[in-house]
Amino acid sequence: MNNRWLSRPTASFWLAAAVLVPSLSLAQMPEGETAKVDYQFSYRSALSGYEAYKEQSVQPWKAANDKVGEIGGWRAYAKEMRQTAPATDQDQPAQGHDAHHGGKQ
Repeated sequence: MNNRWLSRPTASFWLAAAVLVPSLSLAQMPEGETAKVDYQFSYRSALSGYEAYKEQSVQPWKAANDKVGEIGGWRAYAKEMRQTAPATDQDQPAQGHDAHHGGKQ
């Protein structure tokens, strides 16, 4: 005897479940009462924090590189980001590439 019906639900099983489950919940309500559902919807636009493009002055790349060197290079920017970013459980100091592999291979 083939028991495929019991071992793996088919589309007809899910259709029967979709029809029966809601009717079972309605069968338990007292007669004459209607279900009251209080939905509270809120909407927040994905664009609510959008800042329009602002023209920025452009400086020569050599001057920009010198300025970055003066303030401490990329480490200064990384430190600034670390101080302004929200704290998470995943904040860990960088350990280099080999940390991903459990040491040198």
